[in-house]
Amino acid sequence: MRLLTTKRTILSLLLLAFMVYQPANVLAQRGTSKGKTLSITDKHGKSTIHFSDNGKDFQIEYEGDITVSNDDTDITSITDGGYLEIEKKSFGSRRRIVIEADRNGNLTKRYYVGRSEKDFNPEGKQWLAEILPEIVRSTRIAAESRVKRFYERGGSRAVLNEIGEITADYVKTTYFKLLLDYNLSASELNSVIKTAGQEIKSDHYLAGILESNQKAFLANQQSTDAYIEATKTLKSDHYVTRVLKKVIKDKNITDSQMESLMEISKSIESDHYVTQILTEIMDSRQLNSRNIAKVISLSKDIKSDHYKTRVLKKAINEKGLSKNAYDAIFGTLKDVKSDHYITEVIVTLFNKDYDGSNLNELLSLMNENIRSGHYASSIYKKIADKRSLSEDQLIDVLKSMSNINSGHYLSEALMAFSSQVKRSSSKVKDAYRNTANSIRSETYYGRAMKAIN
Repeated sequence: MRLLTTKRTILSLLLLAFMVYQPANVLAQRGTSKGKTLSITDKHGKSTIHFSDNGKDFQIEYEGDITVSNDDTDITSITDGGYLEIEKKSFGSRRRIVIEADRNGNLTKRYYVGRSEKDFNPEGKQWLAEILPEIVRSTRIAAESRVKRFYERGGSRAVLNEIGEITADYVKTTYFKLLLDYNLSASELNSVIKTAGQEIKSDHYLAGILESNQKAFLANQQSTDAYIEATKTLKSDHYVTRVLKKVIKDKNITDSQMESLMEISKSIESDHYVTQILTEIMDSRQLNSRNIAKVISLSKDIKSDHYKTRVLKKAINEKGLSKNAYDAIFGTLKDVKSDHYITEVIVTLFNKDYDGSNLNELLSLMNENIRSGHYASSIYKKIADKRSLSEDQLIDVLKSMSNINSGHYLSEALMAFSSQVKRSSSKVKDAYRNTANSIRSETYYGRAMKAIN
């Protein structure tokens, strides 16, 4: 009965569910749940775990590197000057084990019941054997030596199997990082990434692993695919962004890998974070035409006109925009509701020596999306500044203007093309006059016609 009670207490302690989402390197952590309290302190090399549960109190305190026996039932070594103290209080009874290492590494093991010291053998040794397996699986005690032992026995697979038996994410993370210190093969790294994505529920800890060995993780397409899938399991947009931004800055990442990694941004809901990633890509890397088009295409999923415009304007200023990139720009602009933001993007296009390609798409976009005569007129003026339109293009532009309802803004738009119209054929002049005829105001109509006479 005593053995069963002890095991239940240890299991309750070492669930460590309170710790799952907490950083392991802070000075102190605390959690409470249904009468249970837990605090963990790491300070100046000394670690303390204190757990209480309805009258039962358990504390582990240790310092130094600890090695356990191959069956995890005994302490075999502690670095010089280190120690381990395990204490349990339960309804007035108290048991405690203290193991200390002298300067030569020799261990002294003591066992206490209440205030009285008892012989360590056999009772103290038996109690330690009962509780130590769960302790080492639920803390970072002996983590380095245990990883080494499992790796020597069965390679990375043996370590990953042991990680599956561990409850707390912060402990799993320690084991993953220790495993990654070994010279793992491509297939082993692939398994590590997949297992990390499946085992670690905390975004904080999973992000730490994904950031720790990116060069190795992204060494081949198979592990890159696994890396992308693991990153997609991150629930927090903040952590996904943090991982991706670090990858983006790695100059060893190829354009092909970058294209694959950009797919992760589709899992991000926050327009703010998607924009951060896409602008970081353009700031940090010299993109090929395919990836520029990819960035523009991904901006289509941004819901905010403000953030979408930021990405598009930045992409337009990239070198070597292809026809696919222009197609993506106009495709994305169709989702923008604000006349102001559509105009900002189009004006940026013309300021970047836009050659007038995709003109019909641009005119269609303006007719379908822009309601303001002011903004439409400002775009037509920009088109007029290009002075490189063919007569057929010029006619298309003049016909398109008839959608401007304001006589004032329509006359301004027409007059912007007057010098080109005067040098053009009668067919172009007729198109100009036909559009001008839709102006109701005699004043604005007269201004428009006077400009070509």
